[in-house]
Amino acid sequence: MNENEALIFLQPFNIVNPTRDQQTSFIMFETFCYGEYAELGEVYDNAVLHDKDLGEFIPAEVKRLKPTWVVAEGDSATAAMGLKQQKKVLVNPKVTFDDLNNVPYHMREHTWGFFDRNHEEDYNRFQSVYPNAAWYPDTRDLNLYIIKDLVSEIIGRAPVRGQRLK
Repeated sequence: MNENEALIFLQPFNIVNPTRDQQTSFIMFETFCYGEYAELGEVYDNAVLHDKDLGEFIPAEVKRLKPTWVVAEGDSATAAMGLKQQKKVLVNPKVTFDDLNNVPYHMREHTWGFFDRNHEEDYNRFQSVYPNAAWYPDTRDLNLYIIKDLVSEIIGRAPVRGQRLK
């Protein structure tokens, strides 16, 4: 893996008793986004993430591939929240008070969080510790596609390991 590559973990399909329209909509949107995100790094979609314990799978993949950045949304972002010594961009992770205890400097400086109006409480918790936080109060169902250009800029300025972001 190249030094500036990212692993992108999408939100897995987790609707209980979905309608056919919900399934079709999810598949169509994910297929569209897969191609859009491929330029950012290696994409893990529902086909890979479905029925996996994300709390075990994501850290194992990060350890194995050693990317510069981890980009994740939804349940995947929640699972990636606690990755240590890892630069991260997280979209709508669930943030607990336990996630905010003893956060090292590297994690605070190199973790970005983006939240929609449905995740205001998570945003409030996150921004109390992490300086790189953004809340989109006018947006419902924020996803990587909406902020793709911003994420691209963030990970595009990834320094060589050992250098600080400016």
